[in-house]
Amino acid sequence: MRILFLTNKPPYPPRDGSSLATSQMITGLNSLGHEIHVFYLNTSKHASGTDRIPSSLKEVSFTPVSIQTIIRYFPAVLSLLFSVTPYTVSRFINEESRKKLQRLLKEHSFDIIQIEGLSMVPYSAALPSTPDTHIVFRPHNAEYVIWQKMAQTEKNPARKIYFHLLARQIRKYERATAGMFRTILPISRDDSIRFMAWNSKATILTVPFGVDIPAAKKEADLPASPVLLFLGSLDWQPNIRGLIWFLTDIWPVIREKIPGIKIRIAGRNPQEKLVHVIQKIKKGEGKTYAIDFPGEIDSTEIFFQSGTIFIVPLMAGSGIRIKILEAMARNRAVVSTSTGAAGIPVTHGHDILIANHPREFANAVERLIKDRAFYRKITENALFLLQKHFDKSMIIRNLDNFYRNL
Repeated sequence: MRILFLTNKPPYPPRDGSSLATSQMITGLNSLGHEIHVFYLNTSKHASGTDRIPSSLKEVSFTPVSIQTIIRYFPAVLSLLFSVTPYTVSRFINEESRKKLQRLLKEHSFDIIQIEGLSMVPYSAALPSTPDTHIVFRPHNAEYVIWQKMAQTEKNPARKIYFHLLARQIRKYERATAGMFRTILPISRDDSIRFMAWNSKATILTVPFGVDIPAAKKEADLPASPVLLFLGSLDWQPNIRGLIWFLTDIWPVIREKIPGIKIRIAGRNPQEKLVHVIQKIKKGEGKTYAIDFPGEIDSTEIFFQSGTIFIVPLMAGSGIRIKILEAMARNRAVVSTSTGAAGIPVTHGHDILIANHPREFANAVERLIKDRAFYRKITENALFLLQKHFDKSMIIRNLDNFYRNL
């Protein structure tokens, strides 16, 4: 089958959750013999050259389009007040990208065109409306949920109002979007339920992110001293807010409970506010160097092996946290808020620890570090969870079968 992906950022190298999810589908479907084309926006935030594409994908066709997506506050406010299209969507559209997509569609015909995420939905207007081409919408999350939760936790009155209005606008747009497509592939069961409620006539298949399941279960090889790990995009507001909450309200409690513990925070494009908070804490800690802040890393494998517990202190989000699955696959125990673990069928105390308050979070970390048998139970059960729901090869085979039977 000839499959075209439309995505708002380069899928390679995969630097965040959405590019990981997209690149996994491209790689998986290509390995099963499909003819893959990728049309992607090359933004200043996620700029990447074609030289970063793996050599194993030499038969895949990539069409990049440079686009400026820097957030401008005045247009953002005007969009909120006078447009039905949220600014989070409209800033990914320009005339050059429309024309380049139209040229691509004239040169090639496709059996499947997969739209990756809400911001690429406006490009559906240029897509062919024929029985031979199936247009598929792949939402990576329900975006309005993120902004809704951001509004709930925002303390600044003006920003709180803006987030509430934006969440309402995005929800209306997402609901209208759901009605446009006959086939929708959400990444989590929670999102599938939402889109099913918005469009009961659509064929909806949950296609989660998959991981490589370890062949053998063995006890985790942990560092001599406990190290907490955080990995994620450090220019994404929910990550920034969650980390600042953790560092200001939870980290001091953990340090008091477990002297000598360290935390390693990795990710690209750290926002100035977060950097300031980390520098302030490090200055107060003196020469103890309890916070390691390496920035963007080259190897997630090495990163996960360097720590004891993976933390997910998110207060806003949707879809699924792919890094939780990756941590579990590396035999690392996870402590997360309910929001951080949403979309993954975990059970508190069985395959993960859920904590929504500072003292609960600190107690969860303490228990995992001091009770090795409990740690082993959590990580072993997490691997069973991955085998049942997130086996990468099984997920790609299911998608392949689904597409061949459309």
